Amino acid sequence: MQPHLRENNLDKISRFDNGVFYCINENGQRMPVGVVNKFSFSGENILEFSVSNFPVLEQSWNVFAAELHFYKKGLYFNMNLHGTAWFVSTDEFTVQFKILHTECFGRDEERPYSLHESLTDFISNTGVFFKKMLVTGF
Repeated sequence: MQPHLRENNLDKISRFDNGVFYCINENGQRMPVGVVNKFSFSGENILEFSVSNFPVLEQSWNVFAAELHFYKKGLYFNMNLHGTAWFVSTDEFTVQFKILHTECFGRDEERPYSLHESLTDFISNTGVFFKKMLVTGF
């Protein structure tokens, strides 16, 4: 598995159904908040979603550091988003998350199997093998 993919764009977020939302407390510790099931873009690099609850923090924050981690079985990559978050509606726990940095881990997307490409590779490699046999005398 490669540590980073070549392209690291926000269009890939739409491939995920849900993510795990974390807030960062004043000690720099990551605290799990909950699973985000529905999210939408409400501006440039801003995600909006609702959470079911929010942990009690040392102080009430209007803006706080946060992370969103996206995983999905069957996808060849996962994403971690880092940024700042704030409450739009504290009664409904509606949060807006400004994405400042993205990390994308996994491997490059695999191409579908092609019989033609497989046969071409086989014939090409077999030709190289026979050429080496003729040159070396084996």
